[in-house]
Amino acid sequence: MNSFVIWKRMMMYLKPYGNWAFLAFGALILSNVLVIIIPTILRDVIDIGIIGEMPLAYATPDILTQPFTDLGMTYGKPDYMLIAGLLVVGLGVLRGITGFSFRYFGEKLSHFIAYDIRNEVYNKVQNQSFTYHDESQTGTIITRAISDVDEIQRYFAFGLLDGLNTALLVLGVSIIMFITSPILAIISLLPLIPLAFFSRNFALFVDPAWRGIMERLQKLGNFLQENATGAEVVRAFTREEYEINKFATENEKLYHDHIRLIDKWATYLPISAFIIAFSTALVLFFGALMEQRGWGGVTVGVVVAFNAYVFLIAQPIRFLGFVILLITQAISSGRRVFEILDAPELIADKPDALVLDDIQGIVQFKDVHLTYPNTTQPVLKGINFTAHPGEVVAIVGATGSGKSSLVNLIPRFYDVTAGCVTIDGHDVRDVKLSSIRDRIGVVLQSSLLFSATIRENIAYGNPNATDDEIIAAAKAANAHGFITEFPDGYETRVGERGVTLSGGQKQRVAIARALLINPRILILDDSTSSVDTKTEYAIQQALSIIMRGRTTFIIAQRLSSVKDADQILVLKDGEIIERGRHEHLLSLNGYYAETYRLQLADQEKVRQELLALGEIVAEDDTTENVDVRLATDEFRAILDQIGGD
Repeated sequence: MNSFVIWKRMMMYLKPYGNWAFLAFGALILSNVLVIIIPTILRDVIDIGIIGEMPLAYATPDILTQPFTDLGMTYGKPDYMLIAGLLVVGLGVLRGITGFSFRYFGEKLSHFIAYDIRNEVYNKVQNQSFTYHDESQTGTIITRAISDVDEIQRYFAFGLLDGLNTALLVLGVSIIMFITSPILAIISLLPLIPLAFFSRNFALFVDPAWRGIMERLQKLGNFLQENATGAEVVRAFTREEYEINKFATENEKLYHDHIRLIDKWATYLPISAFIIAFSTALVLFFGALMEQRGWGGVTVGVVVAFNAYVFLIAQPIRFLGFVILLITQAISSGRRVFEILDAPELIADKPDALVLDDIQGIVQFKDVHLTYPNTTQPVLKGINFTAHPGEVVAIVGATGSGKSSLVNLIPRFYDVTAGCVTIDGHDVRDVKLSSIRDRIGVVLQSSLLFSATIRENIAYGNPNATDDEIIAAAKAANAHGFITEFPDGYETRVGERGVTLSGGQKQRVAIARALLINPRILILDDSTSSVDTKTEYAIQQALSIIMRGRTTFIIAQRLSSVKDADQILVLKDGEIIERGRHEHLLSLNGYYAETYRLQLADQEKVRQELLALGEIVAEDDTTENVDVRLATDEFRAILDQIGGD
């Protein structure tokens, strides 16, 4: 996408705010007209009010070069000076009003546009698939949504308006100068031609230079984000000095990039100032010569007016370099922002997507294959099975066997490469995403909590839940006990990513969050891996009641969590190598049986012997588990009242 296309696309954001743009540009034009009139008055003040004569050069019908004698003023009289002075004051007041207006409306317009773009970027990122976030760095997204949008806003606030102001002022002044004295106008404006070429070369340097600076800033943002997220790892391995040096090295490169840009800018300013001063010298020298010899009707007032015109356009022309800088910065930032906005949404609703008002929870995988984008190795191959409501499907296998990938296809976090996944006979790709995900509760292996209260985190998927529903869900997830031990109870605020809670506490809050939406399909992706065995068992007892009538998928490394599942799928290299219930898989003496022997065989033998001797009581009869079952029954009753099963 070339620079002109990007600029044109940025300008399209003006369209919804045509009224504001009209006010800003109208005030800008009026302000320039008022500015151009003042040197004309100054010319007449000198030639008519002071010298007291009317040169032949005034014999022109143009209103801006017509002497003020048409207003009834007398040559060389004090009243002319008074009226001219009052007129200048009045024009100055009007210019102040118009100047304020175009700057105010321009700033307001720029912030409207930045607001729209930033929302558009955020909405785009929110609707992107897991694949997009797998391949994107958080720091990159943050930089583009904030810093790059700020550069675009600065362009609309200053670059666009001041660029137009410069163009209109130079054009208007040039016309007046050529009407008054073409020869002196050519002499005055001739030095501006090399200034234009010099400004162009400056722009050609600034564009790639600023693009490189933004890339450096993006890399620094990624460093900060990764270091903040991985602070524990950095401290644990005493790599603070390494991280400091890595950041300092990249920061030094950013510093030198800025210095190179500043050097170029510092060169541009004095050269442009010299060109303007040279133009002024030419006006004074040749203007005085022409006035003395009576060439072209040039008078003292004309020379003074031309000198004022040169100074009038001097600052805008010197500012032209800054305008070019703002434009190139905005185009570079616009290119980066549009990369996000133009990124394809791999997971999106079809135009005719179905809306499922309710689902039973029959999940079927039909010859499913999955290969992630930008990879060639398939993650899942030929997966076939059916899960019915009320069934618990356990998925086990070694790390990297495809367990999480399999369950991520159900809420359509990813799309299958071949085959299909259906819910109640409907291909998930043909159903609106909200219809599916609103009825699926997901508890991930590493559940994220937001910087909010525990109550808000539990009610995240159901913001309208009552206190009774929230507490019942927490009790069912065995979280109510530790929550009430906090001084602020459910109003306790958790830190970023839930760092103020332990791993087990975070996981139980996440389970309560999933239970509160009353899902028809429940996915537990190794959700008890970060809790102790006792807590795991209590949660399992609660879930065993909650899962009744629901289709539940459990991924677990501990086989104690899956022994009672209706189906156990054993994955290896993306394929189902064994399936069946616990006893059947043990009889196969395969991968599952081997894993079971390594994990549980000895523990189960000792437990059975102790039960036989009466040394321990059955776990189901402990007071704690009775309390959990009662809390779970309470939660089930609340769900029944709000329409749950």
